[in-house]
Amino acid sequence: MSRIAPTLGRRSTAEDALAGASLRGRRILVTGANSGLGVETTRVLAQGGADVILACRDVRAGERVAQGLREGLRAGAGRLELLALDLADLRSVAAAARTLRDDGRGLDVLINNAGVMATPRGSTAQGHELQLGTNHLGHFALTLALAPLLHARAGARVVTLSSSLHRQGRGERMMATLRDDPGYARRKYRPFAAYGDAKLANLLFARALARRWPDVASFAVHPGVIPTPLSRSMGTGGVLFRLVGRPFMKSVAQGAATTVFAATHPALAGHSGAYLADCGLDTPSAQAQDDALAQALWQASEDAIAAADVALAQAG
Repeated sequence: MSRIAPTLGRRSTAEDALAGASLRGRRILVTGANSGLGVETTRVLAQGGADVILACRDVRAGERVAQGLREGLRAGAGRLELLALDLADLRSVAAAARTLRDDGRGLDVLINNAGVMATPRGSTAQGHELQLGTNHLGHFALTLALAPLLHARAGARVVTLSSSLHRQGRGERMMATLRDDPGYARRKYRPFAAYGDAKLANLLFARALARRWPDVASFAVHPGVIPTPLSRSMGTGGVLFRLVGRPFMKSVAQGAATTVFAATHPALAGHSGAYLADCGLDTPSAQAQDDALAQALWQASEDAIAAADVALAQAG
């Protein structure tokens, strides 16, 4: 771990990471902003003066969260707005991006925060394995579709949440899921293995984006282990996970710290492509540093989106 902001560390909160900086005039989009880390991330960024877009699958739930946040924000906080976004459906991703492009405003920061964890075997609307399809492919498609808005703002950043469990990911298995067997029809499905693959994909995407878009800083973030609804799909195991592991977990405020750090801190200038944890620079797995694998993932992801576009066009 390398400390580039000496006052920040494992127990820092999102407010500590912002350190009183003014975000007035900045526009930030947070996916999955109506739950878990997304709520605290949104609150702190808005309190800093940023206008924050809450991109949510459940817009009613998002509006309830936004209203609660508005009531608690101090004078001078940024505005909150809602955007319908279902990352498990590329049609929804395209529609959300189109809405943002059509409103004529730029975007300073995109925070790819939403995700699912260790779900039973399932598929997205386009037939991709649910975890890789939601956590990676949906965010990949959203980021590329918002390229004009990000390139229009000097100092724009893309923050993609990954996990230390990316170390359980395997590039060969990840690529097979994306290219050859998206529904696990020919392989045994293991929820945490698939989650590791999706988190590896998040990290590889962030690394590749830094090289492809030199004018936009890109970071991958491990928020830590936090008792949020992310583990809800684990059933009884998720309950035990939260209860037994709680003494070793971060609070939600601490879990959101590295995301806010990645989105705003000036100390990260010149570190695009980095993997961050505990508000510092961390070293990812060897596979996560494999640029050839990152390129293959990028191409396969583009191919998957193109195939979905063709299928939707043919369906009328």
